[in-house]
Amino acid sequence: MKWPTAILGYTAAGMTVLVAALVPFLLMGVFAKGITRLGLHVDEMYSGGPLVRTVQAEGYTIGIHKAVYPHFWQTEKPFVQLDWKPVAALPEHICDVVDVKGAVDADGHGQQELRVSFDVPKDPKAPLHVNVEALDPRFQAMRNVGKPKFSELIARVDETIIVRVPLVEQR
Repeated sequence: MKWPTAILGYTAAGMTVLVAALVPFLLMGVFAKGITRLGLHVDEMYSGGPLVRTVQAEGYTIGIHKAVYPHFWQTEKPFVQLDWKPVAALPEHICDVVDVKGAVDADGHGQQELRVSFDVPKDPKAPLHVNVEALDPRFQAMRNVGKPKFSELIARVDETIIVRVPLVEQR
């Protein structure tokens, strides 16, 4: 009588391992919905503020994001994020004058506030450098900046080039 008991025991153990391996895949949707309902999100210091508006340029768009201000323990400067996309449609050199209306102030004043210029290399892994001329005293000028900090940088993310321009003033 040991033989049937051993077969039943090993079969039960094998089925337990199989169920334990499949349960995460079968319940992934339930876990995802539960985590979504918690309302967790990536901090804007890392992801940039919400998109305020989009400006259509010649063959590409410039996304203007709401200003991001650091929280209590964060040491970065406040900044405004601008996105150029798609990279494939960008010319070899960008020199745009941008009104960041809605990013810092609610209504904006309709004046150009930043002159942003950078080269767009064909190689997606090539280093990027940006020059920003502040036409408004609320913004900090940047000269030949790469990726020194979260609040002042230029980076290529997939088909988008992101530029973050620091603000001089706090809220």
